[in-house]
Amino acid sequence: MGSPFEKITPIKANHRTIQDVFGVTSYPTSRTMRQIFSHKDWLFCTNSFRYDSPDRPGLFVEDRAFSLKSYTDVITNSNRTNSELALSLSMPLQNTLCSYPIPKSNHSNHSPVRNYINHLLKEIRLVSELIPHNRSINYIHWQGEIAQLLTPVEMTEIMYSLNKAFTLQDEREGTYVIELERVPADNAIIALIKGLGFNHICLGTQNRDQGPIDFGFLAEQVKIFKQYGFKTVNVRFLTGKHESCKNLSKKLEGLIAINPDTIYLIDEEERQSVLSGVEAGDTTQCNYHQEFENRLIQANYQKLNHVKFSRDNSVSKGISGDLIGIGLGATSLIENSFSHNVDQLDQYYQQLENNQLPFAYGGYIRPKY
Repeated sequence: MGSPFEKITPIKANHRTIQDVFGVTSYPTSRTMRQIFSHKDWLFCTNSFRYDSPDRPGLFVEDRAFSLKSYTDVITNSNRTNSELALSLSMPLQNTLCSYPIPKSNHSNHSPVRNYINHLLKEIRLVSELIPHNRSINYIHWQGEIAQLLTPVEMTEIMYSLNKAFTLQDEREGTYVIELERVPADNAIIALIKGLGFNHICLGTQNRDQGPIDFGFLAEQVKIFKQYGFKTVNVRFLTGKHESCKNLSKKLEGLIAINPDTIYLIDEEERQSVLSGVEAGDTTQCNYHQEFENRLIQANYQKLNHVKFSRDNSVSKGISGDLIGIGLGATSLIENSFSHNVDQLDQYYQQLENNQLPFAYGGYIRPKY
């Protein structure tokens, strides 16, 4: 099998690619805002509706007084409400891991990915100590780089560790989502993902960088995922001034034709505005979002929130409770606050080796309008 993206290769069993989507080779992690946003696309999709109202997302506003203690306090306080709790796991780009200098004493035993997994498992343990066992996890989200960087054994190890550290709902009741920025080349990987308990698939943004979409291949993949029994197969569709309305309209028609369960209609400038806390001006040449929203509704997609359109009536609007992010650069959303983990790999490792959560900064979510 190939990939619907020209610049992205498929996952291969027991194989890790050297290059990542963005070609970043610097160390420590020197992420551009574009990278940060791309890794938070699904975070934006699943949570944007909750910030204010279904059509008016809020803004992340940093508060310098928001500390590690503030972060642990909001987790502890949220335990009293017994609200739903979600976990989101993230991994850095491949080149970020490969460029990190492993200590010579551990070089023979630890690969870059193994080193990261060890620290990730430690963060899982530290977070679990803040969550009582009578509070169950109803939503798990593995972000886009994970499936393409880990071997089947490593994926199994992490899911086992999550099961051991937290009280997870049965997969028939919980929502367990995995992103696939790259399409598995081996159906055995798909079977493994299903066997680990994942029941929802999220396919990466289909029109980033104005790249072409192989709709025939994508339709075949959606069909395969459904044959394996995933509850929903979902795709992101990014809109903005990087492409003309005409080109975007053609691509949207192609996505509608392959019949995914949900299409996330993401306005690029609005997404950046929400995540950066800076309100964007109206610079688009045409009203992409409203035009495409009307087309999706016409195609029998139900509007669940301002980015989520689904043909499956059982699909929820998104994460309604608290979200705790685990991993490099991960984001947590608890009650009306947010917090970010450090996105420098050396800082991430150092803080965890000091038995400290890798907190970087946080703040609060305020209405955009």
